[in-house]
Amino acid sequence: MQAIYIVREIMRRYICLYSIIIVLLLIACGRKPVLTNLLHADCTIDYDVQLLQNLYSDTVYVDPWLQKPYIVKVAYDVDKEKKWSKATRSLVIAATRQSTGKVYFPLQQGGRLSFDCASLGQGRLTVQLLSPKKKLVVGQYTTSSLPFKHITCNLPLFADAKLVMEFESFEQNPAYCFIANAVVKHRDNDLKKPNVVFISIDALRADAVHCIVPKYNITPNMDALANDGAAFTNHCVVANWTRPSTIAMLSSVWASSTGVNIYYFQVSRQEKKYFYTQSGVVPLPVLFNSHGYITRSIGNNAFILDHSGIGVDLGFDDMSEYQRQWEDTMDIADEVIQWLAANKDKPFFLFINFNAPHNAYIPPEQYLEPLRKSIKGVHPWFRRYLGEVAYTDDYIGRVVAALKKLNLYDNTIIVVTTDHGEVFNSAHEHSPYTDKKSIFTHGQTMYDEELHVPLIIKLPKDLYKGPVSVHYQVRNIDIAPTVCELMGFKMPDSYQGQSLMPFITGSEHSDRPVYSEGRLMYAVRINNFKYVEKFYGFGVKPHHWGGAIVDEFYELYNLNEDPDELNNIVDIDKKKALEMQQKLYAMRFKQPENIVYAKKDVKGSISVREGFFYTIESKGLVKKISRQQYAFSLKKGQRIIFSTIPSHTAYYIQCDNGVVLWGYSGTTLPQEGSMYVFDSAQPWLQKMPDDAALRLFPDELIVWSKPQKGGIQKVSENVAISDEMNTLLKQWGYIQNGGTR
Repeated sequence: MQAIYIVREIMRRYICLYSIIIVLLLIACGRKPVLTNLLHADCTIDYDVQLLQNLYSDTVYVDPWLQKPYIVKVAYDVDKEKKWSKATRSLVIAATRQSTGKVYFPLQQGGRLSFDCASLGQGRLTVQLLSPKKKLVVGQYTTSSLPFKHITCNLPLFADAKLVMEFESFEQNPAYCFIANAVVKHRDNDLKKPNVVFISIDALRADAVHCIVPKYNITPNMDALANDGAAFTNHCVVANWTRPSTIAMLSSVWASSTGVNIYYFQVSRQEKKYFYTQSGVVPLPVLFNSHGYITRSIGNNAFILDHSGIGVDLGFDDMSEYQRQWEDTMDIADEVIQWLAANKDKPFFLFINFNAPHNAYIPPEQYLEPLRKSIKGVHPWFRRYLGEVAYTDDYIGRVVAALKKLNLYDNTIIVVTTDHGEVFNSAHEHSPYTDKKSIFTHGQTMYDEELHVPLIIKLPKDLYKGPVSVHYQVRNIDIAPTVCELMGFKMPDSYQGQSLMPFITGSEHSDRPVYSEGRLMYAVRINNFKYVEKFYGFGVKPHHWGGAIVDEFYELYNLNEDPDELNNIVDIDKKKALEMQQKLYAMRFKQPENIVYAKKDVKGSISVREGFFYTIESKGLVKKISRQQYAFSLKKGQRIIFSTIPSHTAYYIQCDNGVVLWGYSGTTLPQEGSMYVFDSAQPWLQKMPDDAALRLFPDELIVWSKPQKGGIQKVSENVAISDEMNTLLKQWGYIQNGGTR
C-alpha cells in the first residue's frame, strides 16, 4: 500500500507541474506584442493609386526600403532659422471630390492609436473600427498642410475588427493625406526588450576621449558610459569620410560592396537602385523595424538623406536634420530629450548624429575658456576642436540624464563612436593621394589620425559584469553584429563584421585585421603594420579610373616604432611591403569575374578601353603591357580569370591563331577590326556555360562572364549638387579650391 501511495503522489505532482507548464505556455503564446507599427503592417488600399503619380517629387518619393507606391518619404522644412528639416515615412491616402480614399488594417488587439497627420489639400480623415456586425467611428479630424499634427485615440477591441482610415477631399483637384509614425500600442513594454541609442560624433579622434587615450580629460560623460560597459581603445573605421563610414557602422559592410561610390559626393539614381534593391545591405534601422521597433534619427548628417543628392536613406521611420554651424548640438539634444519622453513606453532604436567636432571648430566660449588654461602647447585650432568635443560631451550627459529620469537607462544599449577622425599633425599637411590639403580636415589620408577612433558600448544592466577595456584591434563593421547579439537578433547574411561580445566576455584575445577605403586609396592594418596604396577604382566615371598609365604611391609604417606615421619604410622593407600588399589584395572588395578558356594552344592579347584590370589570375600565362592590356599565351585547357573596374565592361580580345566564341552558346563574338568584342555589361551575356555543351564547342578560345552582382559599376547619369548643399559642403571643408575632395 505504501508503494502505491508513493506512486500516486508522484503522479499527482507530475500532473500538477505539467498543468502549470501548459498554462504558462498558453499565456506566453497568447502574449500580445507591445505595439503594431502600421506602416510596416499589411494593409489594403482602396483608392486609385494612379492618383499618386502627380504627387511624387524630389521631396515626396516612394520609400526606398518598403517599395510600395503608397508608402513615401516626405521631406520638408520645419524651422528655416534653425536649419531644421525632416524626412518622414508616411502612408498616403489619395482622394478626389467624387471618391474617398480608404486604407484597411487587420487588427488583432485593441490599444491606443497614435499617429502624425498632414495633407496636401484640405480634407477630413475618419478613423473607424469595422467588423461584419459592427462599425465604430473613433475619431474625425480636419486635415491641414505641414507640419504634421499629432493625433491619439483609443481603439476598443471587438471580434474580426479592421482599422479603417478614410480620407475625403474638400478640393477640386485630388488631395493627399499623409499618415506618419502610426502605431497601435497594445500594452506596456513589460518584456523589457532593450532599447538602443546609437550616438555618432562626427570627426572624433581617439585621443580626444579620456577613456580611450588618457590625455586631455575633457569627456566625463563618455567616460561614465564606458564605466557601465566597454571601451575599445584600438578601434578603427573602414572608411575615412562620413557617407561610407556611416553605412559601414550601421550595416556591417565595406562601402565598396554597396554600389554607392566612395569617390565623390553625388549619388545617382543607378547607385541608389542598386543599394536599395540589389546590394543585400540591411542597415540596423531596417532590422529593428522588422522586430517591431520604432526607429528614429536626430542629427546633422546629410549623407543619410536620400533627397539631399549626396546621401542614401538607411531605413529610419522618421528623421530630423539640423544644419546650424554650432547651435545644432543644442538643437539635437533638445529634440532627443523631448522625443525620449514622448516615446518612453515604446521599444525604439534612436540614432543621434552630433556634428560639433567637425570643421570649423567654433565651440561656445564656456567650453573653450577652461581649455586655454589647462591645455598648453597645442595648435589654437586643435584647442578649439577639443572645446567642441567638451561641448558635445556635456550634451551627451544631458541625454543620459534624461534616460535615467525616464527610467530607461538600465535597459538601454548605448553606442558612442564616430565616422572618422581629423588630421592635425603638420607633417600630414598635404595628401599625396588626392593632392589636396589634409590638415584640419579628413578624407584625404589613411593616417591613424583619421582611422583610429573611439568606441564605447554601454551594456544593459542585466548583462553588465563590470567595466571592460579592450585593447585589441577591432573595426566599425563589428558594431552592428554586436548590437544584434545583444538584442538576440539573427545577424543578416550580408554582415561582413563579427560581434565584439567575445572581447567583452574575455573569450577572444587577438587583433582583427582592418581594411579601410578612401577616395583614391585603400589600406590594411595588421600586426601593428599599416600598408596604404593609391587606388583609382572607387569612382563611377571614366575620368576617375585613369588610363593606361597613372601615378602610383605606396606607404608602409611600423606603428610600434613610428606611431605618428612619420617614416614611410615602403622602399626600405620591401619584403614586408610585399607581404602587406598581398594581405591588402586578399581583403579588398571583390569584382565579378570573367573567364578566358583555351580549347587549343593560342596566343593573343586582352584589353579594356574604359577602366582597368583589377585582378588577373593566370599562373604566369599573361604578361602585363599596361593596366589596360595584357598579352597571353595559353596551352589547351588553360584559363585566365580576371575582373575589371568597372565591373561588367566591354573587353577586347586579339587572337593570333583562331576565333573567339561565347561560352554560353558557342557563337563567334562580334569583331571590331581584328578585335573580338565581349561586352559583359549586357545582362544577357552574363551567363555560365554548360560543361557538356562546352565540350562540344569547336577547339577555339572561349570567353564568358560570371553572372555575379556587385562591385564598382559605371554610372552614366550626371548628378548636380544643389546650391544649398554645395554651401554646406564648403562649410564642412569638403570642397577645397573650387573642387570636391
